[in-house]
Amino acid sequence: MVDPHVPMERLKQEVTSVTLVNNTAKTEDVTVPQGERWLLLGAKLANPDDVARVVGIDIYKEAAKTNLLRQLFQFSANASTSRQWPSWPSGSTSGSCTFQFALVILDAGNTLKCFWEAGGASAGGVDADGLVIEYLKVEI
Repeated sequence: MVDPHVPMERLKQEVTSVTLVNNTAKTEDVTVPQGERWLLLGAKLANPDDVARVVGIDIYKEAAKTNLLRQLFQFSANASTSRQWPSWPSGSTSGSCTFQFALVILDAGNTLKCFWEAGGASAGGVDADGLVIEYLKVEI
């Protein structure tokens, strides 16, 4: 639930379309702009393919992705399901998850590497909201 005391112009919900191609890995980088700091609230990665794929997010110190700060999550996502953070797999094949939260503050220049590993021979697929990043933007 969104706190009504937080100005809505600070709440950001970035939605990106994702296209996966037959047996090909995909990476989408999201970098915190200069002059900003983000409080990461949630992230969702969908797997619109017809085969299972490992999906996840790594946090790097910089856009060059040479200094890995932490792996936010890495889950197996069955065909036509999604995985999200904060959560962890409950063992369900439907992609349902049990709630878990950790405070993640991202500084200017930090980069989220959102990835979909290759899953084998497949038809590929497209999801209009295949990547969703929710955060509170804090001006520095």
